Parts: sequence; structure tokens; C-alpha cells
Amino acid sequence: MSASATSASSWLRQARRPPAPSAHAVLMAVLILALALGSGGSSGISLPAGSAAAANGPAAATMSESAAFQSDAHQLEARYAGNPAALREVGRTALATGRNEATIAGFLRLRWVARLDAGLERYGASLAVSDPAQLALAVAGLAHYSAEIHRGLLYDGPSRLIIVSVQGQRLVAYDNGRTVLDTPVTTGRPSLPTDIGAMRVLRKDAPWTMQSPWPKGSPEWYPDTPVQMVLWFTANGEGLHDASWQPDSTLGPGSQSGPFASHGCIHLTLAAVRTLFDWAPLGAPVVVYPGDGSPLAVQETQQSVDAAGNPVSGVRGA
Repeated sequence: MSASATSASSWLRQARRPPAPSAHAVLMAVLILALALGSGGSSGISLPAGSAAAANGPAAATMSESAAFQSDAHQLEARYAGNPAALREVGRTALATGRNEATIAGFLRLRWVARLDAGLERYGASLAVSDPAQLALAVAGLAHYSAEIHRGLLYDGPSRLIIVSVQGQRLVAYDNGRTVLDTPVTTGRPSLPTDIGAMRVLRKDAPWTMQSPWPKGSPEWYPDTPVQMVLWFTANGEGLHDASWQPDSTLGPGSQSGPFASHGCIHLTLAAVRTLFDWAPLGAPVVVYPGDGSPLAVQETQQSVDAAGNPVSGVRGA
């Protein structure tokens, strides 16, 4: 629900800025880099359990990886010769993207995440080095680990998956590795944030009238509000739905602190929620994650649902 007309008008003026690249676009840039560097590092990332490097322990595996990544590192060093700041930024982007997707995988309890996240952080720790060759090697390792985490999430995770970045205020839906939706959203306001963690589609209703769980006179109260479609992902009132009172242009980064911020639900355009409503079956995973690029261990501390996806917070709605 919206706040005052004055604050809404101010928000509209601020929202008429060019849209930032989507999380999906940033991820594609990282994956393109990994593919452009070649396949030499791929075998170094997923070492077979019976390989000599794996048998000889972490140190041998790291040496094997470094050797496999050398060709990629040489290409990066040549491409960014004389511009280490730009190369370091490529590495930071790969690190942040990998951390965010490792967090999603962690919330989903995917078996491989700890191993790949450890590799990602190992190369991330070398981003501050001044030696161009070592920096290029770190970025090559980060690009490959980020790509491996992404591939694992799409092809060794749920076949259908909805992810929502709180920082990016963006939802992406995947179907067997194919992107079916990539759209801006608005999540819960600071006082009623959308729950963090792995949840699932519990029920779908169309149409529906949102009714305030808070009494009239409460600062969170709102009048009965109809929506066209809603996909509920918690039992305490959080759902993905359209919001006719919110201009589409105000969805996206920062909107969780704006006048159209929700009471815990996730606002989408009508076209986007229609796509989800028709595509997502009951039980489809909905993973809400911080998306701030911090390490997996840090983002996991913000989880607010239990192992079954039930919120441990209070009531939410609209």
C-alpha cells in the first residue's frame, strides 16, 4: 500500500531515471567472460573425487586449478594490460554474483555449494594483490567458480525456481535453466521486510481482496484492497501479486524503502504476475535472498524462515 500523495509524487520523480542493469544482465556478463576464456579451467573446478589432485588434498587441488587457469589468466592480463582497476572490478562483480547465487544454493541446501563457495572465496581473497599476473589468475578463478555455481543452481537444483533479490529488487524465474521471467519488484518496507530464505508456492488465488491483519488505527492498517492474482509463498500472508496502486516505473532498486513498499508481500506488474501465475506450480521454490554480494555465511545470518520455509517473524500482508 502507498503512503501520502506527496511522498508518492516525490518518489515518481526520482524513479524516472534510466534503469540499472538487471541482476540477470550482470550475471550474463560474468558467464560470457567465463565462456570467452575457454574451457581450460572447467576440469579444474569440478575435480573428480578419484583424481590425483583430489586424493592429494586441498593444496594439490589448488595447484591443479592454478595450472588449469593459467591460459585464462594470460588472456585477462593481456586484455586489461595497464588497467588493473578495471580487471579488479570484473573480479569483484564475479565474486559478488557468485556469493549471491551461492546463498540461494545454500538456502536450498544443495549438496555442492560448500565446495564451490570455498573455491570462490579462495580466489576472492587474492583480489587485492598488486601483481598483474596474480590478479589475472584470481579473476580467472572467480569467473569460473561463479559460472560453476550458476550452472549448479540451474541444472543441479529445482527444475523450476523463483529467486528474489532484496538488494536488487528483482525477481528471476527459471525453468530447467531457461529464464522465463526477469522483472523488477517491490518487497517489504523496513518495518515489515519480506522474509528471507527458501519458501514455496503454497496457494494461488485470482482475484483476491487483501484485508489488513492489523486493526484500524494501527500504523500498518490499510483498507480492503483487491488484486488480480496472488501466489502465496508463506502461511503468514506473504504473496507475489500485482499492485494497481503502484506505478510500474517505481518498481525496482530502492523501492522497498519508498512510499509503495509493501507489508511483506512482493509487488510485480500485472503482466509479470500473470506469467508466474500460469507457469509456477504449487510447491515451486521461492527463494528470497539479501543479494548484497556479501559472503554466503553473512547472507545466511539474515534467514528468517525455518528449514520447512515457515517464517519465524510476525504476520505480513499486502
